[in-house]
Amino acid sequence: MSTALTSPKRSNRPNKMRDPLARGLQLLRWAVQHDRREIGVREAAAALEIAPSTAHQLMTSLVHEGFLRRLETTGGYGLGHELMMLAHKAVQRLPMRDIALPHMRALVDSCNEAVFLNIYDRNRQELFAAASVEADHELRYVVEMYKWKSLHVSAAGWSIMAQLSDDDRREIIERSQLSPMTENSITDAALLEAELEKVRARGYACTRGHRILGAVGLSAPIFGIDNHVAGSIGISLPEQRFSPEVEARLAGPLMACAQAVTRELTRR
Repeated sequence: MSTALTSPKRSNRPNKMRDPLARGLQLLRWAVQHDRREIGVREAAAALEIAPSTAHQLMTSLVHEGFLRRLETTGGYGLGHELMMLAHKAVQRLPMRDIALPHMRALVDSCNEAVFLNIYDRNRQELFAAASVEADHELRYVVEMYKWKSLHVSAAGWSIMAQLSDDDRREIIERSQLSPMTENSITDAALLEAELEKVRARGYACTRGHRILGAVGLSAPIFGIDNHVAGSIGISLPEQRFSPEVEARLAGPLMACAQAVTRELTRR
């Protein structure tokens, strides 16, 4: 799945673009989200809206620290080994991931469908998939890991969004403009709110083809120590294996898994 080449999100702090550290982190974030193995100075400068000389200086510093590497054959830049090592270590230290994986494996054993852990970031108002446990099926949908995703077009997002305040939901709707991913995506705010009310009432979300045509998602929320929603546990399967009976069979174990993760998470 390709990643759109867009400028990184910026905060409202007026001096951020004058801060070398902030600009370096913006460049690094853009490089990681880039969908090609090689990046260039001019395209980085254009993406960050900075001078090519500034981009070159930042990239040289990142090469020195090992976060980028210079590709001698082409003169371009790629991700550095230091970045890969730190990213791997950081992922392994996510407490929710450590807590959730045993419960996710037990859920897969009981339902034989792929299960995913999604983590919600309150500041970005987006989620990313942080862990997965695959099922024993040849036909399955692959969820892209460690990529920021909007909440409005998936069961993983709906289960989180349903637990947010009215103000937060309105802000997410305004920011996303309910941009559709498929022909099944809901683009009307009133219809989405009605669906989220159903999610709150039954305790889990279910979507069919809202992000990927032919894919079904079920998801239940996870809560943190402060009783705010922290993420979700999701099940993904193709429509060929889905029916109302299958939904009824999966919903109970899914919610029990999310509740088990919440209990263990809030004890820490």
